[in-house]
Amino acid sequence: MMELFLVQAGSMLEIPTEKIVWSGQRFQAARKIEATIFYDKSGYHNPPQVIEGNTVLFKWKGVEKFRGTVMDRSRSKSGMISIVAFDLLQYFLLNKELYGSSLNGKRLNEVALRICKDFEIPHAAFPNTSHKIKTLLVDTETALYDILLRGMIQTHKATKKRYAIYSRLGKVHINELKKADIQWILEFGQNMIDYNYTTSIQETATKVKMRAGDDAKPVTVTVVDDKGKKQFGVLQHYEKVSEKMNEAALKARANKVLAEKKGTKRTLDIESLGIADVTSGLAVYVKIADLRLTRTFFVDTDSHTFSGSSHTMSLKLIETNDYPEVEEPTAATASGSAGASGTTQATGKAAEVVKAAKSYIGDLTYKYGGKNIAGGSGDCSGFTKFIYQKSGINLGDGTANQVKKGRQIATSEAQAGDLVFFKGTIEERGPNAISHVGIVTRPNYCVSLGSSGCKEHGYTKATNSYWGKHFAHIRRVL
Repeated sequence: MMELFLVQAGSMLEIPTEKIVWSGQRFQAARKIEATIFYDKSGYHNPPQVIEGNTVLFKWKGVEKFRGTVMDRSRSKSGMISIVAFDLLQYFLLNKELYGSSLNGKRLNEVALRICKDFEIPHAAFPNTSHKIKTLLVDTETALYDILLRGMIQTHKATKKRYAIYSRLGKVHINELKKADIQWILEFGQNMIDYNYTTSIQETATKVKMRAGDDAKPVTVTVVDDKGKKQFGVLQHYEKVSEKMNEAALKARANKVLAEKKGTKRTLDIESLGIADVTSGLAVYVKIADLRLTRTFFVDTDSHTFSGSSHTMSLKLIETNDYPEVEEPTAATASGSAGASGTTQATGKAAEVVKAAKSYIGDLTYKYGGKNIAGGSGDCSGFTKFIYQKSGINLGDGTANQVKKGRQIATSEAQAGDLVFFKGTIEERGPNAISHVGIVTRPNYCVSLGSSGCKEHGYTKATNSYWGKHFAHIRRVL
């Protein structure tokens, strides 16, 4: 049975709950619960008052699965009360810091310890991760989780050891992830209820072209998947690399990217009887006789639903569990020259656009189709149109019009003031339809007006797993 408790002054008050959804996603850091609290119209039973900042604890069959802080709550006209709570890792996402070069030469566990102490985040004893990270430069305001993610990636590259950071029993932990000797088996007709298997070449590359160095003496390499090219045609991934590389090093990098991007991409969404130990980042073994599919997948997102004694789960499964590619920032980003991602600080009209866009962070309410930004509400394209109009640029109405403006540029060439477009965020439009737009503010980040308001967020998989998954492309209109 499910149990939700309000933790106060060392005591626990049980919260009568109708339904709990417990979920998480790879590289999204925090896990969360969304709980619907039982409401008795007679007033005979009154649930304990739960407010923002309270600690709640969730148990399933007597075992603690979640402990976190209430950050959102709502109450409908009918009296239905809902809360959303996140575990400790949410503080790594919400807090940003500029550490400069003070983290250089530190081990991952030392970086994590420094951050936890600076932001008063409870933590367990961290294992010695051995590798001293030579350069972990943080010269722009960076989310704490992004700093740790860079550290995990650099440590993995040097030692081949994969570490994970997570919250358990009210403390942050870091552990080495090792290939499980035993994987949970999900079999259709047994514990698997339904599935949707998708294959696609939308993200496939049959050719990778890379360019490094400055414009005066560029180094360019091209590698091709001949078999894939014959089957799918030319699908080129182009990347401008900021750091200097010789031809051999650049070719090795291009071959690595091609290995990751070639071939048909497969995803599998399943509905299953719940297994509380199956969470994002872990491996499961799948058996679907109709598809002749018997192989290991990794959990990208998990959503567990608990109601009374019932427990089901929805999983999005992927083929690999690789870290995202994250390039280290360089000192040049602080001075306005090209940074690691190729993004530059805004000047001229671009500076006006970025300043105006950021001035509305936290001050707008999302309204689908709305254009009254000056009045405090609107949608994503209404916001971008309003901001650019301030600088004399007419983008037109709607993402369908705005995506035709200017010219598409390589992601690595993005500059503050560019438009960033996303696809597949409105399910009924389909997975490849442009459905959201924002304004690039700095390397890998943008400001946009979405359902949770006007916020600055990442647009790459390394900086925001949701928006990174839906990223489409960048366009320059200035």
